[in-house]
Amino acid sequence: MSELYFIDTAAGAVRDTVLEDLENGVSEPLYPGDERRIFGEALAQVIVAVYNNVNDACRQRLLRYARGSVLDALGENRDTARLDPTFATVTLRFGVEEAVESNIIIPAGLRVTGDFDRYFVTDSTVVLYAGEDHVEVSATAEEGGAQYNDIAPGEINVVVDVSDIPLIDYVANTTPTAGGGDREDDEAYRERIREAENRLSTAGPAKAYRFWALSADPKVTDAVVESEKEQVKRTLPVYAAHAFQGGANLIPESLIVYKEDGGVAQSGTDYTAEYVDELLTLTLTGALAAAESVQIEITRWMYGRVKIVPICAGGEIPDEETLEKVLASCSADDVRPLTDLVQVEAPSVQTYDIELTYYTTKAKENEVVQNVEGPGGAIDRYVNWQGSTLNQDINPDELRKLILCPHWGENLTGATRVIINKPEYTELPSTTVAKFSGNKTVRHVVKD
Repeated sequence: MSELYFIDTAAGAVRDTVLEDLENGVSEPLYPGDERRIFGEALAQVIVAVYNNVNDACRQRLLRYARGSVLDALGENRDTARLDPTFATVTLRFGVEEAVESNIIIPAGLRVTGDFDRYFVTDSTVVLYAGEDHVEVSATAEEGGAQYNDIAPGEINVVVDVSDIPLIDYVANTTPTAGGGDREDDEAYRERIREAENRLSTAGPAKAYRFWALSADPKVTDAVVESEKEQVKRTLPVYAAHAFQGGANLIPESLIVYKEDGGVAQSGTDYTAEYVDELLTLTLTGALAAAESVQIEITRWMYGRVKIVPICAGGEIPDEETLEKVLASCSADDVRPLTDLVQVEAPSVQTYDIELTYYTTKAKENEVVQNVEGPGGAIDRYVNWQGSTLNQDINPDELRKLILCPHWGENLTGATRVIINKPEYTELPSTTVAKFSGNKTVRHVVKD
């Protein structure tokens, strides 16, 4: 998609126009060193800056270019507010080395920390009763954001407001912190605004459900919506070399017919199938010609049953709390069509290994090794790309491209050749995400 400009901001064109107008005004050419020409050239720079600002302001009226508060205003026009950050939570244990004879009150709002940068606040008032040595209480981060997640048990161990509970000997988190999410960024918010019009339908389209799934939690960055399928297994009686299976929404392409010995029968040789007016008719021939019954498997669409599979930022598998938020968002009375049954599931995972050899020259060896194997290099970028979205096959050609043609920075040098043994191209179901197994064998060869 080409860039859109409301005003020509090319510095050379503006400069030429200004100088031409000055020369026409004074009726003589202005040569280099002429103070009037110097003034015109300085003025042209100011005009270019103004033109750029005006052009940027005009472009921000469009969803494609809007950012920050302007994007918020465009979202407000479509009744789609930016998602606020979510707050991480944790369970804290307050304790004493030896049981005391009187109750100790631990008030709500007590602050604790582990690094004096991230603070958590107790959610409610609890009492450490006389004779007991500890009590537990939930706490919530003072601020929202993903940076409050994954604090390991025991790392939150300092009471900030120590004067409020002078008799307590220690505090420690018994669980890792979790549940924090950053405020929705511009790109994710822009995409959700684009999807906003889809929510107006009451027919239950996939795009509408996807919009509401992405709106459930700022951590959710992608979702696949599809109708459920059901596998039907039947043993059908045979009448004059014909067998019948009735039912709506059968998928004839999924039909499997078995021989009496359990082997798979061949279509066109052992049988022919016709699906008309919700009736599947099998005409048995070949190895099935004398069969008295025949076993089949066939898949059918379960229209009215909707399966939603979300995934979180960076390819993180959603936890139960996130799945419940998505289900609640997509099942609301003003969202879900009356006849739909909505189910929300975590994506399934397909792992892959990395095994490759790449080639470089002696002169470029250090640079290429860093670009391929270093932090944020081709392999890291491929792992992030491959595992961050759903409905994406395992594709080694993307890894090949990143190794040979690094494009994420300026003047990056890639390998001259690469042989990729693993991963192999693998088609995945739309609700399966590919994850790197951690098994990596990477070597480089230097060729003069």
